[in-house]
Amino acid sequence: MSDTNNKKIEMIQKTLSAKPLAKMRERAFEGAFLGIALIAMAGWAYFIILLSVKFFFWLFG
Repeated sequence: MSDTNNKKIEMIQKTLSAKPLAKMRERAFEGAFLGIALIAMAGWAYFIILLSVKFFFWLFG
């Protein structure tokens, strides 16, 4: 009887310790996705600003 209780307790402890790791994995994935999206948006902003400056110089140059 004691052996089965110990096994149940071990299983519960493993389950509880796995939950924070899963949450950390999800947050890491979300953070990486957000970082890549921000870098891409900054790249597009730089590209559009560069084109605008070139157009301005072409127009008034």
